[in-house]
Amino acid sequence: MREYLCSRKIWVRFLVLYAIGVALFIAAWIISFNFLPEGAMRGSNAASKLAGDGASASVVKEFARIFIVNLVMSCFIVGGNYVLKINNIPLGYIVPPVWFITYGLTLGSNSFAISLPERIGPSLMVFQRSGIYELAAYTLIAAATYNISRYQIKKFFKTNPEKVEARIYVSLQQYLGIAAAVLILAVSNYMEALMIFNR
Repeated sequence: MREYLCSRKIWVRFLVLYAIGVALFIAAWIISFNFLPEGAMRGSNAASKLAGDGASASVVKEFARIFIVNLVMSCFIVGGNYVLKINNIPLGYIVPPVWFITYGLTLGSNSFAISLPERIGPSLMVFQRSGIYELAAYTLIAAATYNISRYQIKKFFKTNPEKVEARIYVSLQQYLGIAAAVLILAVSNYMEALMIFNR
């Protein structure tokens, strides 16, 4: 698994990390829909606190607010990747799977800041929502910045952090991946703003 997460090909890194995230998301969605009370996760994550619990005055303002919040949240991924890698896995790789789980728990328990009319059980309708695409963008950002770590722990619990001496090199493929991720994020955030105003 590690060799695929650290593959030289960005699309391999992305697909493997995304597949892990989707599996965790589906499990969390099933659990929350069946076992959590409605609204149980409301206000439990940083993004929802930053976004607030009301809609803006226009679709454009709502889009700008959502997009800025998501760009700020993306910094946690880039920052994690920059700070440390453990057993060659960058720390930022942990962030998207955790957010997949959080989204699954939030969707299944209808814990959005602006609630849906009713809870939604696991189904393909998730592809009509922006969250799954936002998570794809986050995952692509993680995959595109996988090799920027400044410190490493070669063997977890066995070695101390040490500075990575190799020069950070970001390829054209990685820059294109970041650009594509920001574009996906922007489109999905506009989609979300429209959904909020059409609800």
